[in-house]
This record gives sequence, C-alpha cells and structure tokens, in this order.
Amino acid sequence: EGDASAYVFASELKALVGHVDPSTVVALPPGHYWTPETGMVCYYNPDWLRKDDYAPWDEEGHHVTDDEIRDAFSKAVKKRMMADVDYGFFLSGGVDSCIVAHDLLPFYREERRAAFGDDRPIPTFTVGMENSPDVMAAKGMVEALGGSKNVNHHVRSFTPEEVFDLIPKIVYHMETYEAELIRSA
Repeated sequence: EGDASAYVFASELKALVGHVDPSTVVALPPGHYWTPETGMVCYYNPDWLRKDDYAPWDEEGHHVTDDEIRDAFSKAVKKRMMADVDYGFFLSGGVDSCIVAHDLLPFYREERRAAFGDDRPIPTFTVGMENSPDVMAAKGMVEALGGSKNVNHHVRSFTPEEVFDLIPKIVYHMETYEAELIRSA
C-alpha cells in the first residue's frame, strides 16, 4: 500500500524472497481483490458466512435431548466413512478424536464384516512426544475400546530435539512464524 515503484503478487511468500522488503508484504484475504485505486475490496461474502445473522440462543425455544445430539453425531461420523479403500484413524488423545473413535469403531466393525467377512481391528495412529498427556490419553482410549482385539494402534514418538530440527522446515512450508501454528504442525 502507499507509494510503491512496483507491486508484486505471489501465491507463496517464498516467491517474494529477495524481491521485496518483508515488512511491506500484505496478505490478500480470501474473497478479496486489490487495485491501487480501490485498495482492498471484498467481493465474496456469502450469507451463510455472516455470523451476525444468527439469532441469539433461546433456552426455552431449544429442546434438544442428549439422545438427539448423540444420534446426530453418530450419523455425521457414519456419513464420513465412505471410502473405496481401507482406512485408519488419527487418534490424537484429545476429547474430540476419542469421541469420534468411540462412535466409529462399531460402524467400522460392521462394515468390515459385511465387506470382507472379517473382524480386523481398525488401524489407529498417534503422533506425539513419548509419554505426553495426549499420547497417554490415546493409549487409554485404545484400552477403553477393547485394546488390540478391536484396535491396531500405532504410535510415532518424537523427541524435543527432533522437533527443534524440523522447525525451519515447518516455517518454510507453512510460511509463518506464528507460534500456535508451528506448535500444531
């Protein structure tokens, strides 16, 4: 923005290295375009994305039971099981993946019996530092799901040194130094 001798556009920051001062780079948000005359213009703002259109929660107007929530959740899990290849499950140890795994297992077993006539355990995968709370929670969930009879669990442990060695690659590919995003990668 402002007085510039040239404007340079790229889909990745890496393409700009050596061509511009990094402090002058401005990201173009999704659904926007930019011209020197108009500046940043939002051209795409669908109704379903507008958060101010939602009515405030009315406790008396909503009578959803626990069973209805469980049923809707189970249907959502089953709907996403469609695949023409065998699949596994990433079990992070967090509450969300544990709940999905709990609902997924009976559907998986039923599908395996119908399609292949076997009861092969579902492959699950956990990545984390050895004995970290999430890895331990994932292992606990595997036991709660029936252990190796129902779940073929794989853990990829890493050390802090391995993480530190990977940070430059993570930053390169994610194109950010934002700590939260780096940690999640």
